Amino acid sequence: MWDRIEELLGEFGVTPILSVIPDNRDKTLVVGRPGGNFWDRAQSWQRRGWTLGLHGYQHCYLTRKAGLYGRSAMSEFAGLPYEVQEIKLQNAIRIFHEHGIKPELWVAPAHSFDANTVDLLLKMGVHIINDGYAFYPYQDDRGMIWIPQQVGRFRNLPMGIWTVCFHFNLWDDEDFKRFRADLERFRPQIISVSDVLQICKRRQTWVHTGADRLLDAGLRIGRPLRESFKSTNWHGWSKSFRRPTRQ
Repeated sequence: MWDRIEELLGEFGVTPILSVIPDNRDKTLVVGRPGGNFWDRAQSWQRRGWTLGLHGYQHCYLTRKAGLYGRSAMSEFAGLPYEVQEIKLQNAIRIFHEHGIKPELWVAPAHSFDANTVDLLLKMGVHIINDGYAFYPYQDDRGMIWIPQQVGRFRNLPMGIWTVCFHFNLWDDEDFKRFRADLERFRPQIISVSDVLQICKRRQTWVHTGADRLLDAGLRIGRPLRESFKSTNWHGWSKSFRRPTRQ
């Protein structure tokens, strides 16, 4: 299925975010023998301008913490001591570097991480997080760029920049056909991470900034109500796209 998806992305000229687990130890994600050429392919994706993100370290949930944005009370990072998180992130980044891959952003398993995770990512040179709630990407006071991730399928939205997250592990032919149809329909609105970063550099109005922070704060306050929801298995890739709006 991934071979077909990769070919389709090339056909439509889409430059996605790919969420890569540096050292997968999650047995639910082991669907066959390891591909011997995986890291060679990963290098080819990065050469094509695709964005490779750290999807945690080993994708094993160790705590019952939801973290800053967690949608369920389970995490590979949230709630762990600073020093433990530091070792895990150092190992994750080392694996990427050993295989010639630059970790360009962070995508947390189960959307769950905490303030220590954010501090460590900044310390280690990762300045983009693909998570959170907002209408537009924004840069916080510490210099972290947040590209919100809150949509699981293509849809028309009246405003904003949105990441659409797909988990293709169990896709069948019908899922693939639907994806092709969506690409045909929404291709003019799909942009890359580099496009998003250029947009972030532009000065937004106080309306945009205020709306983003208000949405973000409101959903953080409501997080405890979501912690009992069943977690989604976070493995796959996502794409950023925006709905054209009048400025």
